[in-house]
Amino acid sequence: MMERLQEQMVVPQKSSVLDLVVLYEFHVNETSSSCLKSNIDQLFAKYGLSLKQVRGQGYDGASNMRGEFNGLRALIMRENSSAYYIHCFAHQLQLVIVAVAKKNDDVSDFFDMVSLLLTVAGASCKRKDMIRESQQERVSKAIGSGQLSSGTGLNQEQSLQRAGDTRWSSHYKTLKRLNSLFPDVIEVLQYVSKEGPTDAKRRQARGLIDYLKDFDFVFHLHLMLLILGHANSLALSLQRKDKDILEAILEVKLTKQKFQQIRDDGWDSLLETVLSFCEEHGIPKLDMEQEYIDRHRPRRKTNRTNYQHYRYDCLNPVIDLQLAEFSDRFNEVNSELLTHVAAFNPKNSFDAFKLESLMELAKLYPADFNSRQLKDLSGELGFYIDNVRADERFANLSTISELGKLMVDTKKHLGFPLVYRLLKLVLVLPIATASVERSFSAMKIVKTELRNRIGDQFMNDCVVSLVEKEFLDAIPNDDVIMRFQKMEDRTRRVQL
Repeated sequence: MMERLQEQMVVPQKSSVLDLVVLYEFHVNETSSSCLKSNIDQLFAKYGLSLKQVRGQGYDGASNMRGEFNGLRALIMRENSSAYYIHCFAHQLQLVIVAVAKKNDDVSDFFDMVSLLLTVAGASCKRKDMIRESQQERVSKAIGSGQLSSGTGLNQEQSLQRAGDTRWSSHYKTLKRLNSLFPDVIEVLQYVSKEGPTDAKRRQARGLIDYLKDFDFVFHLHLMLLILGHANSLALSLQRKDKDILEAILEVKLTKQKFQQIRDDGWDSLLETVLSFCEEHGIPKLDMEQEYIDRHRPRRKTNRTNYQHYRYDCLNPVIDLQLAEFSDRFNEVNSELLTHVAAFNPKNSFDAFKLESLMELAKLYPADFNSRQLKDLSGELGFYIDNVRADERFANLSTISELGKLMVDTKKHLGFPLVYRLLKLVLVLPIATASVERSFSAMKIVKTELRNRIGDQFMNDCVVSLVEKEFLDAIPNDDVIMRFQKMEDRTRRVQL
């Protein structure tokens, strides 16, 4: 019982070039920064490690972690100034999405109504079954008429999912499923409006039907699908294990450019999508040149056309807020450290290479480069850039991860050891804590109510086996059998 009251913490260790994550799990009595720091010290001491060797920190942005003065990152950097902190990019992106969903009044009202809709439509198993059965019937008719094609993985059964501020991409998944299940949701609401248990529930369902069949709802639905769709693509990319810091920075910048492009040139395609949805589902369309009527104050003159309202009062402010949040949240992109890191970019025959920037980068790691090694690095960088530019094998590289692997494959890491050391320091900078988040999810599967007394070591073994399946798949079964047979533990009950 005591174990349930204790917090769990996972410390990942990522190798510099190989894509390998080792998870250490242990219990802490509290989650204050000082307690976490003490437990990390004990863990490092147990395995003969030192905080002096740490070259990167990555957390989810909680105050006890990222606090500038007393957070865990500050406590570690007091002992080791080279343990640079990177706020998890995937968490920052989720904060951007949540901020847009709450700070803009129209979008906030939209998500409030979607939340109410999920409560009404999914209030009972019966209503969920109605949505599922309605979808199956609709899909069957569409396949029979040739509107949909059948095949493996197509036309899968779906259900409504509630968005959560801490669940990555959940806002996008909620709207995507609502968009595909729209006629089924309307059918359930019509049932509730007639057969609901109380007058209040029936009125609530009728109000939701009126809202869902309004042009304003359809516009905000597809506007947020467009914005969150691009954010979701970025989120999935940031969660990849092989993502390096330069690639992540580039994708963040490209996503910002895409949002700016939507603001400048995306109105026509968005309006076409909205009108097509309205026509498909029998929702009244608006003439963009007519005067806009506020559905909350229908008698008040707005002196704005529908075009002016939906483009300049809805689309542009949401995009502007998204761009502002990106700039505020992803402030590491403009930091001195990452500015120097960009000089390692191998794209376009190492066009971004700047010897001065890489020298400044090396000076940020005084424990790894002394004054003599800095002088040697300056000369080595000159030979290195001439060498790789002349080698055709390095001509088509796009990421620093590929650069590090190719240097090892071609043995150039032996010819340019100082350059390779600096490259490794860049590669260990954490981008996202997705691997750690997955390990927490795995712990929920491993440590259940029936296994609430499982020990730390056994749970570690089970979690690693679940999280790192690809490594276990590479181990022959005969090796496992031989290892088991050679164990001298007499408590074993079975011999293979």
